[in-house]
Amino acid sequence: RSGSWVQVEGGPVLACIDMGTNSFHMIVCQASAELDHFEVITKVKEAVPFFRRSLTAHYIDEIALEACIGILKDMRKRAYEKGADSIVAVATSAVRESRNGAEALSQIREHLEIDARMISGKEEARLIYLGVLWSMPKLKSVFGIVDIGGGSTEIIMGDRHAITFAESYKLGAARLTQRFFKKGLPSQETLRELHDEVRGVLRPAAARLDELGGIKQLIGTSGTVQSLAKIDRVRQGRQDQELHGWKLSLKSLQEIVMHIEENSLKQEKIKGVSSDRSQTILAGAIVLLETMRSLGVSETIVCTAALREGCVVDRFLQTGWLDGGMKEHRDPRSTSVHQLMDKYQVPYDHAEQVARIASDIFIQTRGILHEYSSHVGHLLWSAAMLHDIGMFIGRNGHHKHSYYLIKHCGLLGHSEEEVGIIAAIARYHRGSEPKESHEAFYTVSVENRKVLTDMAAILRVAEALDRSHRQVIEKVTVAMQPFQKGGYERKLLSLIVKLKNGENCYSESWALTEKKEFFENNFQLRLSLQVQAEAGYAVKTTKK
Repeated sequence: RSGSWVQVEGGPVLACIDMGTNSFHMIVCQASAELDHFEVITKVKEAVPFFRRSLTAHYIDEIALEACIGILKDMRKRAYEKGADSIVAVATSAVRESRNGAEALSQIREHLEIDARMISGKEEARLIYLGVLWSMPKLKSVFGIVDIGGGSTEIIMGDRHAITFAESYKLGAARLTQRFFKKGLPSQETLRELHDEVRGVLRPAAARLDELGGIKQLIGTSGTVQSLAKIDRVRQGRQDQELHGWKLSLKSLQEIVMHIEENSLKQEKIKGVSSDRSQTILAGAIVLLETMRSLGVSETIVCTAALREGCVVDRFLQTGWLDGGMKEHRDPRSTSVHQLMDKYQVPYDHAEQVARIASDIFIQTRGILHEYSSHVGHLLWSAAMLHDIGMFIGRNGHHKHSYYLIKHCGLLGHSEEEVGIIAAIARYHRGSEPKESHEAFYTVSVENRKVLTDMAAILRVAEALDRSHRQVIEKVTVAMQPFQKGGYERKLLSLIVKLKNGENCYSESWALTEKKEFFENNFQLRLSLQVQAEAGYAVKTTKK
């Protein structure tokens, strides 16, 4: 299969920021020269209560955005002081669900010049999984992970090789606190309602996990789980024992939840819980309790690594600064494309031919038509592989079906913005050119719209060059030369194709004539097709 690993640029010192709903966490790490581990240089945490408002308002107001930029600016300063080569910030549910989330991230990138990206719930789950894998190398058999954040809870099932189940649920501790304890005070009735709500939401997940063989070992990540484990350590008089790897039994958790509920009803402080965590610990504890009950597990093993560590592992794997026996996880982008193709029964022959031609044109026109990095090239490759996925729904308007499936089915390893760009490139491989009234166009950030139109133009040409679906073209060579006719001058871009023995490209030549206008207008040039003969070139120029 095509889609070999494309190394991402990046140095050995990396800062990753988890832009959570309750707090922002930054970790700065340095990869080893042996590429088998990395060291944590520093960790920074900042509470962000202002972000919780966006869970109900679905909007990041100016005050929250300014505070967010201020915190990130300080974190950036600290990261550079520690020698960071690059900074990656991942935004989760609070930003994901805000109407202006993408715009807010665009402002953050503009003001701070850091790689701030919005990720889906499933991508969040994948990164958490990587963090657990790295920090718990002795995990061998099938295991489950529960990560209770402020806005969402992720439940994952897998082994060291792959994830078999990953879902994100709107069961975050801050979200549930706002919803069920609106005045800040619980009652017996609201507590009962919250227990019922969590059980109801988790019922389908529990059934699916049971079908997959069930979870015997549950790993718990996030501040909520760690806070509950700290309470358990105090109760057992074992405060000196390491938190990572602590086993929190169902029996102990039931007693802790009962204690927290009683104290909350009496409006009494919960000992051993920080002030910022005390506001949401009750809802988070109930989520963990009902998760353990639903999954039928007797204990949760605490893992102190989570999303931010997973982000480090993911980036170091993709930049080539980490091996550590995890090579199979270094190219999640191509893997997710192949998985989506398999799910919707996309024929590989045509998809790979179009992707190869598109990639060849992209590479050979770099420095002539564009200056895009290999990262953008991978977005083009992904769109080319998936451009016909909409055929699963129906031939008519299949380019629009492709857009919908790519946009909503999830492509792990990509940010939400990248998924939107891939979907839009695929959408414009045929039919109308991009218009401001199209959802596929206006939902892409202004800074990436040229990327979209340029890559869509290349894909449209590449798709034409396999119009017959017979893969008759063996090689494409790009040549640029001046062109002048009747006083009107444009550059002439020639696509010189080598055909397989005994083949012709009549269908491809006709299709290119029909489809090349978008490419020509976008790049301000004329496009021609030439067929390479065994000796020299036999010219066959497409005409308007």
